[in-house]
Amino acid sequence: MKVVINKCYGGFNLSALAVKKLAEKKGKECYFFDFDYKSKKYIPLTVEEANSAFMFHAYSVPNPQDYRLDEVDKDGLYKNANERANQISLDSRPDDRSDKDLVSVVEELGELANTRVSNLKIVEIPDGTEYEISDYDGMEHVAEKHNVWY
Repeated sequence: MKVVINKCYGGFNLSALAVKKLAEKKGKECYFFDFDYKSKKYIPLTVEEANSAFMFHAYSVPNPQDYRLDEVDKDGLYKNANERANQISLDSRPDDRSDKDLVSVVEELGELANTRVSNLKIVEIPDGTEYEISDYDGMEHVAEKHNVWY
């Protein structure tokens, strides 16, 4: 089984190009944005602009503003807004690191899948192994899961 990990200090992140390719493999559209906190508006970015930006937001819709992602619920929280955001967000840090689409994107793009703070590598572990990913300041390794008692 192949697992994608980060091999440098900084943390696991996919480049904008990798996020776009992964979205395509999942059958989703991909749109990039910067967010202006003063005006609370999303500013569209090209994939090239997103790749060179310090931070970007990726959504499966061209109009995230319409989803009222900054709306506070009556209890003062963002619960409903967060649920709406989860429905349209495209993650640059996917949870399933052994996802076949993720692995193929990293294999296809190589260095282009990296960001300034990531150096992605594919490691092979035996099929069926229950694993966990541990890190120190963003540099990761894969370990077989085992029981721990305190």
